[in-house]
Amino acid sequence: MRVMVIPPFPRKIKITNLESLYRTRLSLRLDLRTSAAFPLLCYMGWPNDPAARENAMKMLPRLLEGGKDPAAAKHLARIHKAWRHVADVVHLQYDMGHGGHQKRRGGPSVGKAIYLLSKTAKTRGNRQANAWKSWETYKDVAHLIAAAMLVCWDIQTKHRQKSLGLELQQLLPLRVVLTFPELIIAVGLAFEKCGLAYVPKGGTEPMLNPETLWRIPPDINVAPLPPPIRKIRPQDTAVLNARRAGNRGRAKRHETTPVSV
Repeated sequence: MRVMVIPPFPRKIKITNLESLYRTRLSLRLDLRTSAAFPLLCYMGWPNDPAARENAMKMLPRLLEGGKDPAAAKHLARIHKAWRHVADVVHLQYDMGHGGHQKRRGGPSVGKAIYLLSKTAKTRGNRQANAWKSWETYKDVAHLIAAAMLVCWDIQTKHRQKSLGLELQQLLPLRVVLTFPELIIAVGLAFEKCGLAYVPKGGTEPMLNPETLWRIPPDINVAPLPPPIRKIRPQDTAVLNARRAGNRGRAKRHETTPVSV
């Protein structure tokens, strides 16, 4: 079992008013010294590369303060793209599980979520092979990535309803993690619990691998915040029902890689 090394918050945090949190935090200058934010982000961006995580702790402050590093910027763009795949996979599994979908076919699974994503997503680059690659790279922090992308979406939604005075840079997932670390952790705790508890019918392991998952420290001092449950659309159900049983794409052919700490 792996637990992230992140300093706990000094007082117990229970988030109840998201709009107030957004407005207050977005009006402040991003504090790059926040103790929990940078370790959290580095685990999310480089989950199984300790050397890269260490380097990121030095590189990210310079880049976020306006420093020029084309190679690092390109890498961060790739992270953003991969995170979208991972978040969609987690959300689809979460929604299918709570909606009771695919019970006769073993319940929700990564393969079904990736298949549905590849067939219904409107953005480019959502082929099954691409989604599987993203999942294998970031699955051990998938609960946190899903939380970060959900917060990005919620901020954008509330901004469209009533301006939060946002700038484009404030909507980037990496900055959202640094700006709202306690919120990412709160939602991530809920995804973590769900992903570790649910075992598909006929399966022997939960959705998230309990041995390799980067768990949130139990003493982090943040109360879980359950994400909203979305209804699977009828057209999505039709796609899943039409999926040939046992057709799991790259899942059968993929070879796992060793995990480092």
